[in-house]
Amino acid sequence: MAGQTAASRSLNSQIRSMLVDCPSRQALLQRVLDVCSEQFPTTVGRADFRVGESRQSYLQHDPRMAKNLAERFSAEYLQPMADSTFDSRVPEPRLKRYERGDQKMTLISAPVMDVATDRVEGVVTLMLGGGLYKPEVVLPRLDGIVAVASAVLAARSRSLPDTTTATTARPVPVAAVANAASGVQPGPVPGATTTPNRQPDQQTGDMQQAAALGKASQFHSTREFGFSLVNSLYGQLQAEQVMFGVAKGDRVVVEAISGVPDFKVSSPGVAIVRQAMEECLDAKRSAVAQQENLEGLDAMPIHRQWSAESGQACVCSLPLKQGDEVTGVVSVRRPAGRPFRKEEIAGLMQMLAPYGAAVRTVERANRSVGTQLKTAVSETARNNLRGGSVGRKLVLAGMVAGVLWFLFGSLTYRPICRTRVVSADLRHFSAPFSGKLDQVLVRPGQQVAEGELLAVFDTADLELQLNTLNRQFHAVDVELRQSIADGDMSKAALAKSRVSVLQVQMQAIRKQIDEASLRAPSAGTVLLSDLDQRIGQMFRQGEELLQFAGDGDWLLEIEVPDDLVGVVADQQTGTFAAASLPTEKLEFTVNQIDGAARTIQDRNVFIARAPLQARPPWMKTGMEGTSRITTVPRPVWWVAMHRVVDWGRMNFWF
Repeated sequence: MAGQTAASRSLNSQIRSMLVDCPSRQALLQRVLDVCSEQFPTTVGRADFRVGESRQSYLQHDPRMAKNLAERFSAEYLQPMADSTFDSRVPEPRLKRYERGDQKMTLISAPVMDVATDRVEGVVTLMLGGGLYKPEVVLPRLDGIVAVASAVLAARSRSLPDTTTATTARPVPVAAVANAASGVQPGPVPGATTTPNRQPDQQTGDMQQAAALGKASQFHSTREFGFSLVNSLYGQLQAEQVMFGVAKGDRVVVEAISGVPDFKVSSPGVAIVRQAMEECLDAKRSAVAQQENLEGLDAMPIHRQWSAESGQACVCSLPLKQGDEVTGVVSVRRPAGRPFRKEEIAGLMQMLAPYGAAVRTVERANRSVGTQLKTAVSETARNNLRGGSVGRKLVLAGMVAGVLWFLFGSLTYRPICRTRVVSADLRHFSAPFSGKLDQVLVRPGQQVAEGELLAVFDTADLELQLNTLNRQFHAVDVELRQSIADGDMSKAALAKSRVSVLQVQMQAIRKQIDEASLRAPSAGTVLLSDLDQRIGQMFRQGEELLQFAGDGDWLLEIEVPDDLVGVVADQQTGTFAAASLPTEKLEFTVNQIDGAARTIQDRNVFIARAPLQARPPWMKTGMEGTSRITTVPRPVWWVAMHRVVDWGRMNFWF
């Protein structure tokens, strides 16, 4: 614990040091009120405490609040709640809410108990500011604070009497058990046969319990408390081994074994001890197994098995109780030659009795806020769901209603489909002829204006061909003119046809030269134009060069699995969320579904297209995401299980 930071220390270690130096009970309650005011946003706080048979109070409030207003709130709201907590004798904190005009107030109150007499010695009552608070959040924290205060109060106001309880085998004094809990090894204990003392009166028992709680409050965990207890009892009882476990519901968690600093709870030796402890927990009484069966000592089956597996050793388990609740179990194993006697078991039960409450005190005072919250929630659920309670009936009614809705109700089916964003005006540029790429003037994602040059193909060969055809054209044209002048009409007709052919060829080459310069058809964005590394390479006619998305509307291409094509139709609406920005939801309406399926990543899908109703500035073509389409009402069971049913039909033909 010393190596932990202040933020991770338990509630016990944070608060106990602030309380132990208080000179009086009044000062302790005032200090507890100060601690609570630091832990909670307190508007008005009040500490009530006993002085003899009368009561006194201590008031503090937010400095921003007028004193007379704080006194008015205290008298009107806090004092009645404090009086109720004093009179209830219930050790649990409580929460109430009040409405005063348009203001809502939350009050919490908790008693500081004298654990020996079970009497309320003080009450801390707080009015919380800043809104409403959940009981399962604030009450566990307040409970931890007052549990520490109760333990410190018991340790400071009581002293442990020097009373012993002898047995016919080896007497164990009450002080030995107190020393066991505090980690102090007792001195030599007189041996031998003495007669049992009388049972202590109620006052002595209360003082023993208060001292036990005070000693136990010094520990930071039940494990630390248990190791100190078993190691001290080990010598006192001349045992081979002493074990200690904490009750958790109907199970026992083994916390400490004498002489063994570390152990595995799953090991066979520990497992049989845990089962024996749980047998004692179920019976709520001591259990003994040894060769010498004495009348009045119960020998339960698991204890007999434990004894047999330990070489016929003498074993016993003793429950630690707080009222009727078993909070822990102490199990002892001794050699076969040292059997347990009835008087010794009775003495041990009497001496360990004060430590039943100590186990729960250590747990409450040292548990973290998260553990307190978990405990409060589980206790609330357990109380609300106990047999015959209204909460249990409501839960059962809700479960029945849920089952009926699942079987007979309907739900609009909204499947989720993969989707890609494309431009509604998407164009593909390909090589206009087989030739060499000469220049690339754009990059992917670049915004361009209408008519802006994108790329240029090498036209040197085309221009050479054009010059050759041009020379041929002039030569044939001269021949044509000469033939007409000579009156040779057949030769003139042949020359004229050759001129026409050359003109067509020249026109085709001029068109290719014009097409060698690729220009943007409109303002838009260049896509897939990673051509810088391919300058100078040959392209076949029709090979794709780049894609161009004109500035305009966006279109969604939704991949509808073939098993859902029967429920997705035109004019259905939905919402699209991009994978890069899932919090932005964009609405759409389906306007087209392809009649033929495609295979995409080994999946058979139909492409549904839907224009987006909005064009946010962050959206780019090629983005991927998911679309949730609002289709048709279907039975709830079908929506939840149709994929499982389809899989079963495909694989098992049912």
